[in-house]
Amino acid sequence: MPIPAHLQEIPGSAELHDWFGYWPGFHDAEIIGLHLNRKGSSSLRVYTWEMAKEVDEKGYFVLTKHVVVEFVIEGVRALTIDGFNQQNVLFGIDIRKAEQGFRVNLDASYGVEGSFEADHICFRLTPGTPSEFA
Repeated sequence: MPIPAHLQEIPGSAELHDWFGYWPGFHDAEIIGLHLNRKGSSSLRVYTWEMAKEVDEKGYFVLTKHVVVEFVIEGVRALTIDGFNQQNVLFGIDIRKAEQGFRVNLDASYGVEGSFEADHICFRLTPGTPSEFA
């Protein structure tokens, strides 16, 4: 499955697509960091993985392709955030083209939800499990 056309211009989108072999929806991913700045870069760090079809000896689905995806954000505007707490599990992340830049919607399963618009976004990947989950 190719990268959605409106996301191809975001730096790092090809690497994110290639990591999974498809474009991830971030279902059950967890927001582990949110850092906002009035000027300069802001960031949203999301821990995600792929759920395999196999189950382990305890009957849980095997999780593979662990990665922290950092959304590096420039020119934040139209920000709405609610419910940030000790655990922030997502139902999904939707990224759309906006009049200027992109609109990102954070759909919550538990904890934080919201949206923002930004002039520029790029993705940085850090493979593996973050230390707080190890």
